[in-house]
Amino acid sequence: MYKNHEYLLSLYYRVIDLVGLNIAFFLGIYFRFYLSELLGLEEKLSFSFIDNEYASLLLFINITWLFISNSQKIYSLQSFVSKNRYVFAVTTAIVLQFLITIAFNGLIKTFYSRIFLLSTYLSFAVLLLVGRKTTYWISQWRIAKKTKQNSIVLFGSKNNLSEVSDFLKSNISTETQQIIELEAKGVQLEELERINNVNPISEIFIPLSNYTENDIEVISNFCDNRFIRLRLIFDWKKVSARKLNLSRYNQTTVLKIALTPLDDQYNALIKRSFDLIFSLLLTILLFSWLFPILAIAVKLSSKGPVFFKQKRSGINNKGFNCYKFRSMRPNSEADNLQATQNDPRITKIGAFLRKTSLDELPQFINVIKGQMSIVGPRPHMLKHTEEYSNLVGNFMNRHAIKPGITGLAQIKGFRGEIDDFALLQNRVRLDRFYVNNWTVYFDIRIVLLTVFAIFKDHK
Repeated sequence: MYKNHEYLLSLYYRVIDLVGLNIAFFLGIYFRFYLSELLGLEEKLSFSFIDNEYASLLLFINITWLFISNSQKIYSLQSFVSKNRYVFAVTTAIVLQFLITIAFNGLIKTFYSRIFLLSTYLSFAVLLLVGRKTTYWISQWRIAKKTKQNSIVLFGSKNNLSEVSDFLKSNISTETQQIIELEAKGVQLEELERINNVNPISEIFIPLSNYTENDIEVISNFCDNRFIRLRLIFDWKKVSARKLNLSRYNQTTVLKIALTPLDDQYNALIKRSFDLIFSLLLTILLFSWLFPILAIAVKLSSKGPVFFKQKRSGINNKGFNCYKFRSMRPNSEADNLQATQNDPRITKIGAFLRKTSLDELPQFINVIKGQMSIVGPRPHMLKHTEEYSNLVGNFMNRHAIKPGITGLAQIKGFRGEIDDFALLQNRVRLDRFYVNNWTVYFDIRIVLLTVFAIFKDHK
């Protein structure tokens, strides 16, 4: 959503969320120690807010919520390009808060009631939803009562402003704000003054490519004197489409162009945590019994080692040993010749492992070692990386992050043997899209679609 009043709205959300969290806490206490007794679900329990250490828990959940909500940026309303992304971020914040509280419960060995914890966070989720909806409706009602409609002015040609204009039109309330587009014909202070007198201007958007530094300074002064917010549009499309970070070196502003969203250390930590948690869970629940079975099957299928190690291209094009269950008979061409359909080197067990993708399971060892990720571009042999980089422009961009066990290209059907240029181009296109648009939501979606694809193919 987009509002000129979004700062106040986000501030209201902060207050409402904290109030909801504290109300939910006391609702949890009431349900656990009072209501359950009245309903005959539990015997009468003695309760003291201080003696039972619930006071320390209340302080803890308030402090952790402040940190978690800020880390998920759920109060930066303009940071989310869709409602689904925002709902996912808020849900993630609540789940993280719940898990951290459980961890705190075990750490201090107080062992708060599970009924209390569950009822508290279910109540919090409901109160957060109701509180935010109510706050939003009230803020909209107050804005609608204004006697004058605000204006948002866009300077410049339609080509430079089309995306900004479309975004604003789909995200603002036309009852409280109107969008006025002015073709680029100099500074036009008189026209701005006329508009401001009729419908007060709240914001002015200016594309940098259309105006000189002096022009922008004149408009900036005009805005400052009338308390209008000035927005500068960085409209170099090929550059601005990428993630930019703003830094100040003394009095000079520097725009840093990130190679990927994972250049952000927080994002990199989230992805690494996801990789480790997912890999360790699979190792405990699945691999602990499946690995020995597959290892014995591979060993009995033909002479040779259980694992096949091959040098592959990793992050920043650094080579690493990629592990797989051996699916071929030992041969001298394994590191140079890509496997093909009906390849005579593949064993019967190997054919089954390849068809079900079980031969890739040892790559979770690479993930735990930090050489690979669960999701990312598939790693190529060193020889193929060199060949493909000469065929496809900007090919090496896919090596800006760790390679993955699965990836966007694989769930779109571009996997296996590369036997034509179109297949290679599509793979690289999808890999680059993933590299430049990573989110943890994207990773989870790709993992789920990979599982569905494996079962579909096997069926």
